[in-house]
Amino acid sequence: MSEPFIEDEMTRAKRGITWIRLEEALRGTGCPVCTEIERTEKHYLEGMLYEYVLDPGVRKKLHQQHGFCTRHAKLALATELTLKSDGLHLATMFETVMDEHLQLLEKQAKRVRESKEVTTKRKRKPPSGAVDAGECFVCAFLKESENIALHGLVYFSDDGEFIEAYRRSRTVICFRHTQMVVQEAADPIWAGKTSARVLDVTLEKMNRMKVDLSNFIKKHDYQSDHDYTRDELDSYLDVVNFFSGQMRL
Repeated sequence: MSEPFIEDEMTRAKRGITWIRLEEALRGTGCPVCTEIERTEKHYLEGMLYEYVLDPGVRKKLHQQHGFCTRHAKLALATELTLKSDGLHLATMFETVMDEHLQLLEKQAKRVRESKEVTTKRKRKPPSGAVDAGECFVCAFLKESENIALHGLVYFSDDGEFIEAYRRSRTVICFRHTQMVVQEAADPIWAGKTSARVLDVTLEKMNRMKVDLSNFIKKHDYQSDHDYTRDELDSYLDVVNFFSGQMRL
């Protein structure tokens, strides 16, 4: 009688959504972690405007943070166009936020008027009563998604199938996320799971990128009669994206 097959932890993990998302990201370009964050950002905003306009949890966060950060306000406006909306989704979300802010500003204006009198009489300025909007709730959600994607990458960093897929791909883990991998290697929880193999492949890709960048510059010499390769023409874009990342959180 044959022994029962016991599935190992890595095999089970490769059936999970994190592996599937990383595989999808490796079929593209740029940083695979940034790609996953951008995908999550797009779907989150679309879902929020299409399905959760009246959701109490979303509206509570919108009130607490007094709207979105600049980036996500612009993306929310762009998403409205994608959904072919005339702005009703955002109008509905922000109506009560406006009511609350009007009440807040009325109280603050009153406090400022009164503070002038108090300062004159007591020579002491009272508390301002200013409100800090805090972190944008979309940014906070994406940081959680970034953490999941990064730990997925770290978990698979010593897996032969993942490493080979990364080596063959046109992606390269950006500076920000390579540094986060290095940080995880010093974390007692993740140190045993973090492999330098993923950084070694990143180094290979960076060296090729550096050669393409140097050739791109050299071929600008008026005496050069060499044609540019596609990789050389894209090299400056690849380098800028490597250091900035497609997604800054």
